[in-house]
Amino acid sequence: MNPDQTQDANPEQLLKLLETQVAAARERRAARESGRGHAGSVGIFIIVAAAAFALWMLTAVLEQMRSQRGERKENASTPAVERTR
Repeated sequence: MNPDQTQDANPEQLLKLLETQVAAARERRAARESGRGHAGSVGIFIIVAAAAFALWMLTAVLEQMRSQRGERKENASTPAVERTR
């Protein structure tokens, strides 16, 4: 037999080769999909954490504004004589 010639494969060998290729493709696809799922979970966590941080900052700013507004009302309600002291 000449090494330059290819050996004809029988149908069983071709079927086995095809099955191994399909199995390898399934494994690659499963790994890629699990990676996407993980990335999606991380993305959602980051979005929720950012929203919670923004809500906390908004609450802090509003609380600070409320205390400043209360101080102004107290100063406005005191008589003019006491304010000059």
